Amino acid sequence: MGLGKMESFLANHIEGFFNRKFSSDLEPVELMQGLEKKLQQGKPGQVLPNVFLFSLSNEDYRRLCAQRVIDELITCAEKQVILQDGYMDGELSLRIGRKESLTRGVYELRLSTEQGPSEDTEPHTLVLERSHLDPIRPLNLPAEHKLAALTVEEGPDQDSYLEFGEKQIYIGRRDKNEFILTDQNASRLHAWIEYQRHRHVLHDAQSTNGTFVNGRRVQSVCLQAGDEIRIGESVLVYEVI
Repeated sequence: MGLGKMESFLANHIEGFFNRKFSSDLEPVELMQGLEKKLQQGKPGQVLPNVFLFSLSNEDYRRLCAQRVIDELITCAEKQVILQDGYMDGELSLRIGRKESLTRGVYELRLSTEQGPSEDTEPHTLVLERSHLDPIRPLNLPAEHKLAALTVEEGPDQDSYLEFGEKQIYIGRRDKNEFILTDQNASRLHAWIEYQRHRHVLHDAQSTNGTFVNGRRVQSVCLQAGDEIRIGESVLVYEVI
């Protein structure tokens, strides 16, 4: 087997192990790419693991074991759950640990649904869970990670745009809604979106004219990237950002 084919075989068949031809410092984008690749192995409708364990060399651990990096990786995982049309139960947690046997530029990634540390995790492990970050979040980080956006493609409010994450948002004509429409065929409180099982779920708020997704009237639906939501004369598109 040639060198190129051997590298391809290792990348595709060794579970959770990623290596590069030359030893150099890991970058956060490489960890995100590995995480995306793992989650993309799931099938639509599948419940995905909620615990992620990265093992790094001592050198890479010292550089990358930071809240900023962990925050970025968690956001990456949350977006992939939506893009893969999967679900995730429980709190999403991500761990970065160091493993003495790994060399610089090499890391291991394991996914599980465990709530406690893995038995073979070495003691030098930082555990940060998303729900515990906000009270100690540095001032240079946003209070909420934006995962998706609504854009009005048709209607009186064309080009109106809202990015949102895990917080519940309300849609309609009333002033205190997060997404305000001026469309007179929209109800004051027409619909709302909440975050369930790490997915955005759209609910009709018993509106007068109904809420439609991709041409079908709905009471409640789990949104997928590219869905078109019709409210009155307005069409809003849901996308992962």
